Amino acid sequence: MSNFRLRAPDCVFIHIPKTGGSSIRRGLWQDRYDPPAFGTFEDGWQDLYHFAFIRHPLDRFISAYADFTQLRGYEGSIQDFATITCDTSIDGGASRACREERIRHHTLPQTDPFNGLSQAQDIYRFEDFPREIARLAAKTGLSYRSIPQKRQTHHATWRDLLTPDLIDRLSDFYAQDFSDLGYPLP
Repeated sequence: MSNFRLRAPDCVFIHIPKTGGSSIRRGLWQDRYDPPAFGTFEDGWQDLYHFAFIRHPLDRFISAYADFTQLRGYEGSIQDFATITCDTSIDGGASRACREERIRHHTLPQTDPFNGLSQAQDIYRFEDFPREIARLAAKTGLSYRSIPQKRQTHHATWRDLLTPDLIDRLSDFYAQDFSDLGYPLP
């Protein structure tokens, strides 16, 4: 996870990849943020408002796959992408030195301790993005007209793209996300 100190108003965005983070940082905060702190919270952040966005685990996986195939040059199959995602021997933390580590970083379970979701005072749902952005803006005192989606990919749904075996495998891998974040298992 990349924690961002947002400026004016000051708060901490716990950015879990593929949950609308680029749109929030660049659109709502209009690029007023400091470089990320990977897997940590900087000194002086403890008194700031902390928030995060979450997303249905399989929707998020499909979005990550689309991001890597459409924007980052990944040419492997969705099955190979899932194998990398589920391979806990690959570091998914801050180093991101190779493509496999970058894939793991973008597909770690949202509830993985590295993401720091437990530090969020409020959790917003990507599925209700326009309404949740309005709620976040009201909470922080920001005004806006609309938020352009940044780094948006185009893809079918997980129901259309994943085989039953892959759904089972990923549902097992993301079991804690499903249970802790209130998403129904497929």
